[in-house]
Amino acid sequence: MNLNVTSKPNSVCTVFHLHGKILTESDADKLNDAVSNLATYKIIFSLKELTHINSTGIAVFIKTMTKCRIENGDLLICEPNKMISKLFEITKMNDVFSMYDSEESAVNYFK
Repeated sequence: MNLNVTSKPNSVCTVFHLHGKILTESDADKLNDAVSNLATYKIIFSLKELTHINSTGIAVFIKTMTKCRIENGDLLICEPNKMISKLFEITKMNDVFSMYDSEESAVNYFK
């Protein structure tokens, strides 16, 4: 299963639920397309259903975070599974991204 992206905008941010894998450029393009035309760049990526990610996926996360910060917003990560949490820890990406255990706590950051 490749990447499937669903979005859930609310009054303070947009939550993107990522399902499947981010392993190829086409997966990265799908995510880039989903976040490319937002009115506000306060974004949360929910990784609860993301099963695999590699350097391609991490690169698109960093690119998205950079765009968000240029536009006076931010990118938060929530609900990573154990495998992805471990990957973020090993690669030190947990020091780069703001990580939250729940979607609710991530949304509260923007309030």
